[in-house]
Amino acid sequence: MRFDEVNDLLEPGYLTLESGVVSYDDGRRTIAALTRMPQSRAKMVHWWFGWLGGTDQYKLWHPKDHVFSDWENRKDGNYWGATHVVREYLGRDADPTIHDLRVNFVHPHEFFDPKRYDAFDGVAVCARPGAKGVPFTIGHMCHFVRNTDYGCEMRTRFWLGDIKDAATGAPVPEDVAAKVRAAAVTEHFCRRLHQHAIEEMGYLADILPVLYRQVTSDTSF
Repeated sequence: MRFDEVNDLLEPGYLTLESGVVSYDDGRRTIAALTRMPQSRAKMVHWWFGWLGGTDQYKLWHPKDHVFSDWENRKDGNYWGATHVVREYLGRDADPTIHDLRVNFVHPHEFFDPKRYDAFDGVAVCARPGAKGVPFTIGHMCHFVRNTDYGCEMRTRFWLGDIKDAATGAPVPEDVAAKVRAAAVTEHFCRRLHQHAIEEMGYLADILPVLYRQVTSDTSF
């Protein structure tokens, strides 16, 4: 699925692609990962992104790949409108490259139909990712979490290749976008990102039920 089909995530059931990488003729790619999270709820994932702070907490999420974490413009745990500044590997054992990233979080209404989103039983954590020192964002990211009878499940999507000016959000000229896609949205990068997403959300599924209840004292399900 492409980004303009994002509202399909609000439909019941599953889509054709729930885990893997799809490449398109125009250089864009979609990365998908599915994580089942027993004993967690969507509200806990929303809480996690508001609670997650510095490097020590970031390493809980992936002890091997995560190197550094800080935030810009996050206020009182509200990550909408904030930027997560991170350093991380993407599959450290397979690739020693450290990526310096800036993840710009936005309200889910910027991605989804507002009425349909507000009616759904879950949370979508939405952002536009880019790299430190680069004046572009390279696409859209969504951790789409819906509640289930056993807890919740996360359907992660990265739609990469929609290149925009990081400061204004405006599309860049197509000749510039094509060059950025060729350099940044490579098959290798997307395969490593897919691996990393599966691993980090697996770690989160393990720690979140206990961590959330310890920190918040909320034992409701």
